[in-house]
Amino acid sequence: MVKIKRLTKIILSIILLITLVYNVSAFGISSPYWDENPLYVNPGESKEVVMVLQNMVGNEDITAIAELNSGKEIATLLDKSTTYNIPLGNSNVPISLLIKVPENAKPGQEWQVGVSVKTVAPDTGGVSIGTGVSKGFKVIVKEEPKTTGSVLNIAGGLEPLTGFLVLIAILIIFVLIIKHLHKKRVIKE
Repeated sequence: MVKIKRLTKIILSIILLITLVYNVSAFGISSPYWDENPLYVNPGESKEVVMVLQNMVGNEDITAIAELNSGKEIATLLDKSTTYNIPLGNSNVPISLLIKVPENAKPGQEWQVGVSVKTVAPDTGGVSIGTGVSKGFKVIVKEEPKTTGSVLNIAGGLEPLTGFLVLIAILIIFVLIIKHLHKKRVIKE
């Protein structure tokens, strides 16, 4: 009798598990930036970032709502509606963010920006469980370039090759002036 009760529990558990697995859906969010690959910006700079929602597994389309869960002081969602329909299959539904760094931001200052996306359970009359995912990344203010006071920084920080060419041009002009002065001196004598 105990073996039959145990066997019945096992069979019911397997049936319940199979029923739950039948309605499994999976969606995700991807971003071009993450904590180890942050977004670097200048003070006062604005940049649009597009994250992508995907629904790769399951048997139905998903409706989800997105919201900022961090970084609200510099980030805003640009889309008119924050409710997204994510079709089943290899779909790429964009979420557009605007990152706007204040003018007075200091080099090295950073913010964490995050988006949370939660599914909206369909009205099927049965029990459904909503899921959610979050994705975030760092926004870091760029360090100001250091000046060395050399000829290469004469124009406010030239690219290395351009600075090198400017230095060569200055040296050539200097040599030509010296030759010209030397010729004048030789002619006078």
